[in-house]
Amino acid sequence: MSPMLRRLFFSTLIGAAMLWLAARQIDFSSLLSALGRAHWWVLLPYFAAMALQHALRVWRWGHLLAPIHPVSFRRLLPISSVGFFAIFALPLRMGEFVRPYLVADPPRLRFTQALGTLAVERVFDGLVVALLAFAAVASARLSGVPVPAWLAASGLLALGLFCAASVVLVIVLWQRERAVALCRRVIAVFSPRLAERAAGIAAGIVDGFRALPDTRRLLPFLAATAGYWALNGAALWVLARGFALELTAWQSMALVSLIGVGIMIPAGPGFIGNFELFANGGLALYLPAALLKQRGAAFIVASHVANAAWYLGAGAVAMLSAHVGLRRLVGDSARAEAAAHAPSPPVGDELDANAATNDAAASGHGGPAESQGA
Repeated sequence: MSPMLRRLFFSTLIGAAMLWLAARQIDFSSLLSALGRAHWWVLLPYFAAMALQHALRVWRWGHLLAPIHPVSFRRLLPISSVGFFAIFALPLRMGEFVRPYLVADPPRLRFTQALGTLAVERVFDGLVVALLAFAAVASARLSGVPVPAWLAASGLLALGLFCAASVVLVIVLWQRERAVALCRRVIAVFSPRLAERAAGIAAGIVDGFRALPDTRRLLPFLAATAGYWALNGAALWVLARGFALELTAWQSMALVSLIGVGIMIPAGPGFIGNFELFANGGLALYLPAALLKQRGAAFIVASHVANAAWYLGAGAVAMLSAHVGLRRLVGDSARAEAAAHAPSPPVGDELDANAATNDAAASGHGGPAESQGA
């Protein structure tokens, strides 16, 4: 069995176990009936909110990339759409590397630098989600609502992890050279040759943090982050109305955060299982058990399907872009498969070289692909 098939098999098992935990008490006849009675017109404002948060997410990434090398929104939009598609469709969140790979335009923007900007993005998003999830659990307990132990533990663990990641981010930004040197010394204990490669990768990633000390870039990034998560909450809020679920704005945001904690868990394609389990646990804080098994379950199914339709649809359309052609993606997959059976060159260099080759092919000449200012 190939490594990819092994990952797919084990990730699907994880997702299936969580799906079983979420669905074991569902009344499926009532669920189907609730789906039939839903007001599906709410999908129009739902997809409008999703389109706005999608654009805002792309725009804020441009602010992180700009101090290294400005990239136009027109180029980032299809690249990001395919990246989000890959995160959704591939197991174990393997799609996280697609965006930095596709946007890399060496020597102006290296893969590792782009990866560093995504590290910043993930830390800030993780902090927002973890803080909201912690607040949701705490407020439920203060109101006397029973909170499942696994849900409370997940929120607390996420908060601890992202607080620690934030501290590391600040320390590394403050002591960049020492951080890279420490990485080199630690890896050198096992392999001096690998240490130089790892230090080069670490230096590139740290270079991706350049936007943090720049208030002209950091403040728009923070504002876009707040808007992005507010729009996610608004999308769920309006969709809940289609199932006659009167969630408040705060409850919708809390539900988004708890689902966000759940889908951080590396599992099967499409977040199947972890989405349902954490959405079910979150709704249980606000809905009676009888309602949760019927309209609540139908709402969870609808929200997951609508979410999948948005990201998969946007990604499929983006593959028609000159910046991210389907032929290019197939070629990248073939090169990755060949590289798996070849001697291993420096990882960062190999990815940057592939990105340069692909950009030249996409632009139709031997130089790097065109990049405009953000």
